[in-house]
Amino acid sequence: MRDYTVVATDQNYGEFGVEREILGDLAEIRLLEEDGVSLADADALINHVDVVSAADVAELEDCRVIARYGVGVDNIGVGAATERGIYVANVPDYCLEEVPTHAVALILALDRRLKQYDAAIAAGEWKTDGAAEIHRFSEQTVSVVGFGKLGRGVGDRTAALGATVLTADPYLDPEDLADHDAELVPFEEAVERADYLSVHSPLTPETEGLIDAGVLARMKETSSLVNVARGPVVDETALVEALDAGEIAGAGIDVFEEEPPAPDSRLRDHPRVVTTPHQAWYSEESERECREGVARAIRQALEGKRPETAVNDP
Repeated sequence: MRDYTVVATDQNYGEFGVEREILGDLAEIRLLEEDGVSLADADALINHVDVVSAADVAELEDCRVIARYGVGVDNIGVGAATERGIYVANVPDYCLEEVPTHAVALILALDRRLKQYDAAIAAGEWKTDGAAEIHRFSEQTVSVVGFGKLGRGVGDRTAALGATVLTADPYLDPEDLADHDAELVPFEEAVERADYLSVHSPLTPETEGLIDAGVLARMKETSSLVNVARGPVVDETALVEALDAGEIAGAGIDVFEEEPPAPDSRLRDHPRVVTTPHQAWYSEESERECREGVARAIRQALEGKRPETAVNDP
């Protein structure tokens, strides 16, 4: 008989084998959708994409921690959890290689017009013209919005390929750039000088809709937007309008305002948009690290400790 019950709001990684390796005999894991399982049963809560609202938090009678697979906790009522003495923990460092690599892959796919060339060959054509002009990547400027660990990864990778790297981050100490080949500039300057504007901001009330029609209008007509952060950071309606009007040249999108995007979303099949299904984080190794991180946070909380990755102090 295990001492605690861990309730999972959703199940996206199959069976909980990795998590059980760490939790061992301490706790059993049950899905919320199982018969007879409720939030009130949870000594700890595992969460991924489902929303855990303030009302949901109110149903947690004995819960010590809500542990989320991933970095962002914008789908969790953190304030409500704090008021009820519940830790909220994330896994902040599990995809530090994957996300920057994916962002750069999107940048290079746009830069080298891979979608257009691939579509032409699939249609039986052999086009050596017809796509927009291509220039050396070493002549391009990559502006990174948000220079945390993921943004730095993009900056370092694109700088290594010869690009000029700018960053806009209101919380960045200029001294933190000492080991990075990047220049800190105001947000407006980063937008206006960018050939590629790569977004790496967390989703907060301040960043929701950050990339709006006004920002897109200030970008070069030859520039492209890349978003591997959070969908709502970009106003998708404004993005499609900017693409259609020729205000920007393209976009690489891994995250969407609604996931999956609606069947009639123009981003699904726009000829100048490269899309991926929120997979910038993924590799077999990163998935395992994420699952291990969630399980460790839960074990620490159940053992009466503050989880190392807690984002609040209840």
